[in-house]
Order: sequence, then structure tokens, then C-alpha cells
Amino acid sequence: MHDRNYKRMFSFPRVVADLLRAVCDAELVEGLDFQGLTKLPTDYVGERGQERLGDCVWRIPFRDGWIYLLVLLEFQSRRDAVMALRNLEYTALLYTELGRTGHLGVPGAWPPVLPLVLYNGDTPWTEDVEMRRLIAPTPAVLGPFQPSQRSLVLDERHIALDDLPLRNLMRAVVGLEQSRTLEELADVTVALHEWLSSPSDTDLGRAFAAWVQDVASRMAGTPVELGETLEEASMSLADRAALWPEQYRREGRREGRIEGTRNALRMIAERRFGVGTASRLANLLASIDDPDRLEEVTWWSVDCQTGDELIARVSGIGNGSG
Repeated sequence: MHDRNYKRMFSFPRVVADLLRAVCDAELVEGLDFQGLTKLPTDYVGERGQERLGDCVWRIPFRDGWIYLLVLLEFQSRRDAVMALRNLEYTALLYTELGRTGHLGVPGAWPPVLPLVLYNGDTPWTEDVEMRRLIAPTPAVLGPFQPSQRSLVLDERHIALDDLPLRNLMRAVVGLEQSRTLEELADVTVALHEWLSSPSDTDLGRAFAAWVQDVASRMAGTPVELGETLEEASMSLADRAALWPEQYRREGRREGRIEGTRNALRMIAERRFGVGTASRLANLLASIDDPDRLEEVTWWSVDCQTGDELIARVSGIGNGSG
């Protein structure tokens, strides 16, 4: 249900337009004609008959031509180390399909492609987004022959809300992903209701309301009914938050503190030992929910002399040692 509601959200031009405004450079945004956003089919069939299904493909006018936007929605707790390769494959399939349908143009005038990954995993995204970095170091003479493409990644659960434009729908998307309590979820829903109050936004508001209900159900651990509109959802959330048992309030605050500690430990490890160690540590910490254990790791992150020593100690927690 979560995946379906999420994909439904990104079938609306306004959401995709705000996504581009949130992640792209101002120079690129200035050249885009958002009124011309057009959603395209996402079924591509290769020459050998294998079918590939992307999540969202959009076409948008840019200056005197077009840009094709490939949006991949990643609903997974672990990062994808070969995401750059997947995007390169989707790009090749898109160009092949454009050529088959007569929309590619002559060589040298093909439309550019912007691959964009929306990631909502629990651990921060640290994988390479540049295709060349997946290939072993090569002599300079071989460099020009290697495939090269960079992807944009929006790490929704770890980006700061203040890094996103005001009154941009991606602030709401990220706010929903980062909500830990019903109160936080209600605040985002109320803001969304204010932003999407126009009659022309009715369908988009209902799509957001379905997603809010899905998030609330996951928080509660049981299906909840909030209504079909953002107004109904915000009122229902306010009522439920007022009646939410104190034990769940404490649990929400506890989970927030635990996640904050995990993020702090990851940043310490990255500063002291590099991105590789930080990534390995983040995977280990995802399974540690005991605040006392996390406090122990905090001291280790300062005392250990090498990244391998820190990883060995934290691994020992899962093995019952340490």
C-alpha cells in the first residue's frame, strides 16, 4: 500500500515540479517550462524481449528542446550499490524507446536525461552516484572509453527540512517521512491542507490524505481510518494525538532519541575514519535499539584508533560479546 500511494503522489505534475525546484540548480530551474510537464509510459521492452519497468518518466520543455526526467522511488532499508548502473540501463532503454517511436532526433541532438532517485531507507545514502566510480581505476588512456553518468539522490529521511524551499511540496513529503509521532504527522497534514486548499488541488489532496493514513497506520501498528481528504485527516489526527496513550508518546520520543544517536555516531565515524566505515557502522547500528548499547558505542567511537577496531567492537554486540 505504501509503495502504491507513493507512486500515486509522483504522478501529479505539481509534485514533480516541486521536486525539480527542490533538487536542481537555479540555472536549470530557470530554463524549465513546468506548464509543459508530461508523464510518459514506463514500460520499455529491450531487443531481446526483456521488460523493464521504471517508476516515473516525465518530459519537460527546456529552452529549445526537452529534458527527460527518470524518477526512481526506492522503498528499501538498504542502499543500492549499483543504482548508478540501473539508471544507466534505464537511460539506454529510454533512448531506445524514443528512437523506436521517432522522438529521439538525429545523433548530436538527442534530448538530455536527468536520473533522480528518491530514497527513503532508514540508513543514510552513502553509495556512489557516478557510474565511473563503479569501475576500477584505469589508465588514463582507457578513461574516455568508460561509461559515465551521474544520478541525483534525495535522501528523504536524512535531509534537513530547512534545506528545502518554503511552501514546496517536497517539504511535506520529507516531513511525512521524518514524522515520529502523531503530533508531528498532524502538523505536516495541517500545513498540506493549507497549501492544497484550491478546488484544483482536490485529487492531489486526496492522494496525500491516503499517504498520511498509511503513515499513521504504520505508526500505530494497526490500520487507522482518517478520512479521504486532508481536512478530515488533520482533524482525525488532532483527535487521536490528544487521546494517544502516554506509553506510545514515550516510545515515539525514545525512537527519536535513538535515531538521533545513530545519526550522530555515523557522522563521528565518517569524520574520524571515512565514509566506508560510517556506512558499515550505520548498517550495524540499524539493529541496535538499546540506548545503553548505543551509549557504549559512543565511547568506542572516540576511543578506537581505527575504523576496523570500531566495527569489530560494534559487531560484537550482535554476537553477544563486547
